[in-house]
Amino acid sequence: MTKKLCLIAALSLSLLSLVSCTKVQARMAIKEANDAYAKEDYGTALQQYRRAREIDAESFPELDRMVGYSLIGLYSPEDKSPENVKNADAAVVELRKYLDKKPDDTIAREALINLYLNADRITEAINYFKEWLKTHPADLSAVRSVAQLYSKQGNFNESLNWYEKITLLDNKNPEAFYTYGVVCYEKVAKNPPADMAERLAIIEKGKRALARASELKADYFEALVYLSLLHRQQAPLETDPVKQQALVAEADRIRGMAVAINNKRKAAAAAAAAGKKS
Repeated sequence: MTKKLCLIAALSLSLLSLVSCTKVQARMAIKEANDAYAKEDYGTALQQYRRAREIDAESFPELDRMVGYSLIGLYSPEDKSPENVKNADAAVVELRKYLDKKPDDTIAREALINLYLNADRITEAINYFKEWLKTHPADLSAVRSVAQLYSKQGNFNESLNWYEKITLLDNKNPEAFYTYGVVCYEKVAKNPPADMAERLAIIEKGKRALARASELKADYFEALVYLSLLHRQQAPLETDPVKQQALVAEADRIRGMAVAINNKRKAAAAAAAAGKKS
């Protein structure tokens, strides 16, 4: 019995020593990888991070992220060669795998999105956020990212829909309504729809959003400026001269409010500067 206990104890110590040795080897590889990564030697860093993961992946879950980062370091957006594209593909796999385990790591998520953008994979980025939003529907940052990505893709209608979702989720924030209103103005001013009814509908949406922004935030100069501009965009579209003049008059009235706010700000700044001098 005593011999058996001694044998079990010896085996236990042997296993503990083996585990300890494995961790030491993994840590040494990680140190080499970190040093290489700091020197932007991403090839060596990738090799050593992968080696550390082969030795002891369970103790170091962050290695998936670092393997992904090293692959991003090796990737060049201008290079369309199969080998370079393979680096991007592998980086996506590694970061997605890591984010499945650590979904709240916003820095890693940002790295993945930047990779999607640099690799011109906007649709993949949109799909990633949509998948995320199925389980995190109130994530404003993710909704905002989808809106921006659709805008970058040139899909205005989808972009506007997602900017509207932001106003619903963040309905006490004047900036949300301001951004929505500005997006509406940018569309009708720079790339207006051919359909007149659609153009007018966008103008009305923008006006409502900017008016709401002004209600939520006193003296919102920027919101008033764009609200005035949208009235001016609408005026030429009116066939009734009386309504057209009313829109121009309203644009002038709102602009006057914005000018008054700006003058007040300048006077306050001048008074503050004079107070510091005295």
